[in-house]
Amino acid sequence: LDLDLTVADNLRYHAALHGMKPAEAKGRIELELKRAELFERLNDRVRSLSGGQMRRVEIAGALLHQPRLLLLDEPTVGVDIASRQTIVEHVHRLCKEDGLGVLWATHLDDEVHADDRLVILHKGKIMAHGSMSAVVESAGARTVKEAYGKLTGGAKP
Repeated sequence: LDLDLTVADNLRYHAALHGMKPAEAKGRIELELKRAELFERLNDRVRSLSGGQMRRVEIAGALLHQPRLLLLDEPTVGVDIASRQTIVEHVHRLCKEDGLGVLWATHLDDEVHADDRLVILHKGKIMAHGSMSAVVESAGARTVKEAYGKLTGGAKP
């Protein structure tokens, strides 16, 4: 995001990079900002937003062209607890409502929901994959964090 531009200007630029016509971009920007609960910040400069709000604007920009898959690499790093929760819930809601596929890389086990599919990686190897409950059960653990520890020989996530 360009901190000196408004939220709208940033998203219009992003839409133009995807070849979207201005009228289509306007509607998509409005929709995605409303879903991210940021529409009222449309004309604010990005530098006035919190870190969590900036992250949600970035996600809104990634959704403008209606992808089927969203890749998120540690999307909640550096944001406060409330913003983390808002981002996690927002993305899970997108999955349920839109059928959006999301590949979410994280070291934070509380970002994984019970109905999520999970892949545990360690040193470039897949240690386990499947539903969260199946991964936890197959590791003989009670939680994702405990399963991770058992599957990786006690490595910290």
